[in-house]
Amino acid sequence: MKSAGSTGFERLLTCRLHVLNKLSERGSALRYRAKLGVTLSEARVIAAVGSFGPLSVIELARHANLDKSQASRAAEAAMQRGLIRREASDDDGRIVLLSLAPSGRALYRRIVPIACNWDVELFACLDGAERAVLLRMLDRVIASAKTGGI
Repeated sequence: MKSAGSTGFERLLTCRLHVLNKLSERGSALRYRAKLGVTLSEARVIAAVGSFGPLSVIELARHANLDKSQASRAAEAAMQRGLIRREASDDDGRIVLLSLAPSGRALYRRIVPIACNWDVELFACLDGAERAVLLRMLDRVIASAKTGGI
């Protein structure tokens, strides 16, 4: 029987991206919790609504890269904390839209620099040219995956 390391699975790009994603999420979560007292999901919800809102829960899930139930739970927690408001859509009263309350806007202004600083810190091992190339390649792969039906 082969050992787990001998298969080369850990060398697959998808495996490496998964590891990087988990490390990135862990670093983000630690920073948001320590500096703001919010979870990663709550920070993502605030960031998404602040950047793209007002949003329905389905739109929020897409923008925050959460599944619908995660987005709904995080939005509910943010509403209970007075960070997000819920209101009916002017276009369709059946649709509920989420927008930032004043305290949510204040939190959003604190989340953005933390996210930007973590991004710089995480990729500090790359010089500017390497980072630019990596970003272009990732954009291309993401676009290809999206058009491929993922």
